[in-house]
Formats: sequence, structure tokens, C-alpha cells
Amino acid sequence: MKEVSIDISKKKLRAKCAMKKVCNLSDNDRKILRELHNNPEGLRVKTIIKLTTLKQRVVYKRLNLLKDMELIEKISPIWKIVNGQSAKCARLLEDSNIFELHNMSYVVKLMKKPDWWSKRKNYLIKLKEWNFKEVNFGKNGSNPYHQIINENFVIQCYAESLIIMARKRYYSNNPYETSIKALSDILDILEWFCERFRFKFWSNEIPHVEVRGNDFNRMNDAIANKIKQMKGKFLVEIDKRRKMWVDMSEPFGKEANYPGGQEKMEKITKDYLTKEILLPSEIQRLVGENARNMNYYAENMRSHVEAIQTLSQTVKDLKNEITKLKNLK
Repeated sequence: MKEVSIDISKKKLRAKCAMKKVCNLSDNDRKILRELHNNPEGLRVKTIIKLTTLKQRVVYKRLNLLKDMELIEKISPIWKIVNGQSAKCARLLEDSNIFELHNMSYVVKLMKKPDWWSKRKNYLIKLKEWNFKEVNFGKNGSNPYHQIINENFVIQCYAESLIIMARKRYYSNNPYETSIKALSDILDILEWFCERFRFKFWSNEIPHVEVRGNDFNRMNDAIANKIKQMKGKFLVEIDKRRKMWVDMSEPFGKEANYPGGQEKMEKITKDYLTKEILLPSEIQRLVGENARNMNYYAENMRSHVEAIQTLSQTVKDLKNEITKLKNLK
């Protein structure tokens, strides 16, 4: 009995320590847990190191601690959040980072292009750690593009521009800082793009980026608010080497996973920008007025019908009287 009692005490002590660790996650714990939460299918250690920029020994140490807390598990060679613990992990992450930004997408204008850009397929298809796809987009394939995709980004390469969609989620306790984290990643991917193809695609090495769409949780649109404050656009300067201009040339972020939907959304956007589109409240008011007018016309029509019927009967009576007078003669 004594030996069993010791075993139980050790288990309780380990459980108590684990609970204490869960309530006091370090910044590195949060970085790792956030990436695993964003990728529920799990990640390899190599990918976690790449996403968190932590050293290998730190990642292994924190993974094992999070495993002791029973938040994550290893299904070799994948680390993932334990089934049923996703909601708990989300609550732990929200303790200090209450803002979330996701579905970021951007349009990057190619101010300069290499001679081989018209044959870019041959270069893009050779990129390691990227999946390549050729897409015939637009009506009758009028606007085709080449797509490369990895764990964090989808990049659509057009003749005159790039459309970049981030697959990551960003967290912070400040909405603007959350946006800057996302923009910093875009600068990194654009820098990689230039280095990989050994060509400067933009003037003065500062890309011009248009925010195409973004979704925030528990916050207003920090990027849009910043643009309004700076009267149209603002400069993001992560460091001396990484800078870019950001604006929102098209206020309606639009995206569709099939060409027909995209074309319809583009027509709707064009109507909103170029025509006097009625608001839903205005349409409702006009429908109400039209209904009242229809009732008025219906009432008038009934009166007209009754008048015609009365006139018709009067004409018949008059005709009968005339016939009687003729017969008397």
C-alpha cells in the first residue's frame, strides 16, 4: 500500500506541474502552439523551426514540455494538437493575443520584368518545396496564370502582376501590429522571389502592394484605418532593407474559386465604383412606394370599371327608350 501511495503522489505532482505550465506558457511555447493550432493536420519539426524561426534545440525542448502538458502529441514524424484540445489551446493563445488576422491577399505590380517572364512556366515549375499549377482563368481562358503554392502562401503569377494569398493566421494584442506581422511576411516572400530569380522586379527595390482582401476577428480593419489616416497609402518599413508601399486601390476585396464567380464579382464591384447604386434601404423604400401606387391604381381601375359599367347600362336604357318611342309612332 505504501508503494502505491508514493506512485499516486508522484502522478499528482506531475499533474500539478503540468497544470502550472499550461497557465504560464512562454513566448516560445505560444509560437509553437499557434503554428500547430493553425495547422491542425500537424507539422514536422523542420517546418516548425522554419515558421517560428526558433533554434532546433529550443523547438525540441518546448515540444516535449507541451507534450508533458498533454496539449500536443507526436505521431512520428508529425507533431499535432491532441484531439479535443484545440479549443483549450485557442483559449490559451487568446490570453495575450486577442486579435487575429487571416485570409490576407495582395496584388503586387511588376514594375520591371526579365526577358524570360513570358516563359515563366519553365522557371516556376522547377521551384523546390512549391507545387506548380497552370490555370486558364477568365472567359475562354483570356487571363491565364501560373500558380505556386506551399504551406504558407499561394502565389498567382500573371503577365503584369503577382497575386499573393497568405495561408497563415496572425495574432497580436494590437490590431496594427497584427497587420505589420502579415506585411512583414509578404516582404520576406517578395525578397525571396527576387533573390531566387536574381532580378529586381520593382523600382528602387520598394514593391508597391495593394491590399486585395483581409479578415479580422475582434477588431476593425486596421489596415484600412491606417490608409485613411495617411490619406491613401502608407509606407511599411520593417528595417532598412525591407520597405513597401501599401494602399487599397480597390475597396472591395474580392475572390472566387471559379472564373464565373470572379467575373460576376468584378461586374458588381465595377457597378459600385462607376454607377449610382441604390442602397438596400432605398430599394425597400421604392418597393413600398410602388406597392402603394399599385394599390392606388387598382382602386382607380375599379372605379373606372364601375363607371364604364354604369355608362354602358345607361346607354342600353337610353337605347330601349328610343326603340319604344319609335314603336309608338
